[in-house]
Amino acid sequence: MRFYLIIGLLFFGLLINAQVPVVLPSNPSENSTNIALNKNDLIVTWPLENGNNCQLAINLDKEEPLFRSIAMGRNNHFKAISSNVDPVFILNSGSRTLQADKGWTIFFDKVPNRPYTSHVLNINKREANITKNGNRTIISIGDISAPNFDGFLEITIYNGIPLLNIAAVITTQKDSTAILFDAGLVSDQPWKIISYADITDEFVQTVSNIDTSTNSAVKYRTIIAQENEGSIAVFPPPHQYFYPLDEAFNLKSVWHGPNYRGMVSRYGLGIRHEPEGDHRYVPWFNAPPGSKQRLNFFCLIGGGQADSLLEDVKKYTHSDQYVPLKGHRTMASHFHNEFIMNVVMKNEVMPTAPEFVDVFKKMGVDIVHLGEFHYTAHPKGPDEIRLKELSALFEQCERLSDEDFLLLPGEEPNEFLGGHWMSIFPKPVNWIMSNKSNKPFVSDDKVYGKVYRIKNKMEMQQLLESENGLVWTAHPRIKGSTGYPDAYKNEDFFKSQHFLGGAWKPMPADLSSPKLGTRVLDLLDDMNNWGDKRKLLPRPIFLQ
Repeated sequence: MRFYLIIGLLFFGLLINAQVPVVLPSNPSENSTNIALNKNDLIVTWPLENGNNCQLAINLDKEEPLFRSIAMGRNNHFKAISSNVDPVFILNSGSRTLQADKGWTIFFDKVPNRPYTSHVLNINKREANITKNGNRTIISIGDISAPNFDGFLEITIYNGIPLLNIAAVITTQKDSTAILFDAGLVSDQPWKIISYADITDEFVQTVSNIDTSTNSAVKYRTIIAQENEGSIAVFPPPHQYFYPLDEAFNLKSVWHGPNYRGMVSRYGLGIRHEPEGDHRYVPWFNAPPGSKQRLNFFCLIGGGQADSLLEDVKKYTHSDQYVPLKGHRTMASHFHNEFIMNVVMKNEVMPTAPEFVDVFKKMGVDIVHLGEFHYTAHPKGPDEIRLKELSALFEQCERLSDEDFLLLPGEEPNEFLGGHWMSIFPKPVNWIMSNKSNKPFVSDDKVYGKVYRIKNKMEMQQLLESENGLVWTAHPRIKGSTGYPDAYKNEDFFKSQHFLGGAWKPMPADLSSPKLGTRVLDLLDDMNNWGDKRKLLPRPIFLQ
């Protein structure tokens, strides 16, 4: 009873002194974050592992910037790294093309080709609610809104590390909505120095633009503001932030300067999406009615120079590399590089090592399974052309492999079985996806040796059995595999040991989901409930 009386008195005191009501956590001893009120400032202080502390001073005055200061210090002596700044979010809202047989599981959509609106989210300091959960302290500030959307601002602080997450958690009741967002921090005054790593991994430092904003192509998706007392880095959730696209381009994912998009007049820096994408299918993010869309970014604070802080950011993202696992190799599949058709078969100058090989090696990928000849070659013949293309594929995969890197030939055949699917064999196999002249199922060619000619799903299964091949559904239940593997779950080829299952990829994207790729995770449950143990082959996410 006494505890609740104390909490009630604290709450009453806060109501008297603050311009907005503040609700304190009911479990204040859950972690070491200290919460105090100083006039109109809500002061949140949390410890770091090195004995220092971080401090966030939230200004509860409705007319003032939200963050009076973001600071670091020791023994109650704090130095402000950034002062009088606001979080900012720009929401793009467009229309989703929903079809009865696909619903929200959609990729083939071109949202920016239709009219869409863009609004800066309005932050109204109406109330503040603080909760503690383990080492996390969460500050919710309401309200936040845009036409057809409403929600709250959520700031998450992590005990032990100089990191905070800033999120606009918003909901719409409007159906068939797709969204995209930009975000960052803004101030009345420009920061002293803006820094980032460019796409060649060179560290770049520049003064803040004073006339207009600039979009930059960077590595690690990070932009850093540096002042006299330290630096603050802004970066997105590493895997969740980019919406699905067919191709992996660096679309200038950060911005800095004033008058961003003609909508944010103050000086700012932050992360951004390119609404036009790769100008192919550009689906954006799903925003179903009633879902809580979490538009968020991270801020990492450092008391030193920007280059040192970038190294700290890379610790959280493993420098955009796959961490080696002892006793295992990292494998990635389904890459339509089209090196054979675009370079080799065109008699272009042959590089010693194509750029994509170097990219994979730097990412820590040890084994790459290709998906060559995707609508570019001659899978159905004529025989002499198909066999020449396969020979070139086998030759280049052998040439570009070494003791630390294996390049595997592979295709996305999309014949005989239904939908889209991937194939792999343990050795080079010459096979043609047709038999127009009714030649034998398998024959010997004087140049290429054994050659298979396939005309139906039974012969495809026979080929897999003869050469110990493995196949699986590419992007199941979406894109060209909509309805698959469900449609052939009772077929002999699906039930055989030569059918792996499916490939994982996080699409469609939905910022309200706590998990990536639920479409395929649900499929994994379904496939195993159908009676045979099936697996998923992950397809890595390209980090721009």
